[in-house]
Amino acid sequence: MDPSLWKKHYELAIQEPDLTEAEKNVHLTEEAMFLRWQQLAGNPDHHNERLAMKRASAKLLRVKTQRLGWPPIESPKRTD
Repeated sequence: MDPSLWKKHYELAIQEPDLTEAEKNVHLTEEAMFLRWQQLAGNPDHHNERLAMKRASAKLLRVKTQRLGWPPIESPKRTD
């Protein structure tokens, strides 16, 4: 797998004006990120890429909730 594939889909997801295409690219980004995380498992290198993926994930969540109208993720309520 191309290590930069998630970046390509991510850019398309956040820039795409068509919501159907944006949603498609959100899914493709998440799939590519998942596969990339697996590739990086057990490898202490690639700190900058891991950080970039975390930041991209946060921005994708905003795209999903604010632009695509998905329901927000609520924090679990504490019971203590």
